[in-house]
Amino acid sequence: MGRFADSVPLPRAVGSTLREDPGLAHLAQRMARSQACLAAVLPVLPAALRPQLLAGPWDEQGWTLLTRQAAALAKLRQLVPLMEAALAEQGLSVPRIRLNALLSR
Repeated sequence: MGRFADSVPLPRAVGSTLREDPGLAHLAQRMARSQACLAAVLPVLPAALRPQLLAGPWDEQGWTLLTRQAAALAKLRQLVPLMEAALAEQGLSVPRIRLNALLSR
């Protein structure tokens, strides 16, 4: 067992791994930006929609807002200008808001 112990890396906390690895740090920043976008738009959306929403991917082309109900997409499409204004007010302007429904099987 002694000879294998030297080849096994010491465990690291997830937070330190995310900060130290450039690729993972970039991913963590994108995830944080996506969560910030969701927090910025929630107050301007109808209360009944809020529990159905999840922060989706954020990238240079835009941000994706996910919903658990496909029926909510039509209402969300109407609210895109309001969400864009809320994001801009928070300094989180995105080139485009993408809307997608999570489909359960």
